[in-house]
Amino acid sequence: MLSKSRGSGFRERNIVSQAIAAQFQDPMRPAPITALSILAIAAAAYLIAVGATMLLNWDTFSFRAGALLLASFETAGPFAFLIGAAVYALIAYGLWTLWNWARHAAIGIAALQAVLALPKVSENAVALNFPRLVVTGLPMMAAAALIFYLSKPSTSAAFKKR
Repeated sequence: MLSKSRGSGFRERNIVSQAIAAQFQDPMRPAPITALSILAIAAAAYLIAVGATMLLNWDTFSFRAGALLLASFETAGPFAFLIGAAVYALIAYGLWTLWNWARHAAIGIAALQAVLALPKVSENAVALNFPRLVVTGLPMMAAAALIFYLSKPSTSAAFKKR
């Protein structure tokens, strides 16, 4: 009798842990989309923390703290950080739930990041400064890879099932 209750308790815990795991990794959602939505929510949390801190104490962070995430709109002040956080959080939710508008928004933001990285990459290419060319070109390469992945038919099919 005692071993039966231990065994059934183990099975119940196993079923619960499988249900929790299934909630976080939907078999219909590709793993890179899950990772991308987690990165977007992490970016939103970072922007909220920096923006709220800047509201409380203006000199705590430099405006450059959000330069990579806000596409040069960080000079608009702490409210730009909070608006950017809301946009990233909304995109994270949309990617997590596989809404097609979120895929298009992520493609648009990645394209904007690639276009805004172009002057720095061009400057370093003309100057033949290869180490800085690689460093400034990494955001552009990441944006191009993201656009390529989100535009693939297999990825867009996962969003269209929703």
